[in-house]
Amino acid sequence: MNDTELDQLLKAVDTPLVIPASFHRDVWNRIGAEEANGWKFHLNQIVARFFGYFALPRVALASCAVMAVAGMWIGSVSERSAPSDEVAYIQSISPFAQSHR
Repeated sequence: MNDTELDQLLKAVDTPLVIPASFHRDVWNRIGAEEANGWKFHLNQIVARFFGYFALPRVALASCAVMAVAGMWIGSVSERSAPSDEVAYIQSISPFAQSHR
């Protein structure tokens, strides 16, 4: 069947299209059910549980303490490897005194 035959057949139909009253509600129910089974819904649930877990007072306090200790450790490690001010100045102005890492 080509397009012209299909157009003629569609024009020949005289019965009006009747949509049931519950059509829109059923469509939105099906969309909601599909979203509830999709991967985005499950990912949102996992993220909500993860951040909900960190909202607990004990877990929040422990994670803040761990981050503070980690920050102090990283700061102390990077401070030891910094050259003195004199060496840093000479390395900045002399191309021969630059260290290669």
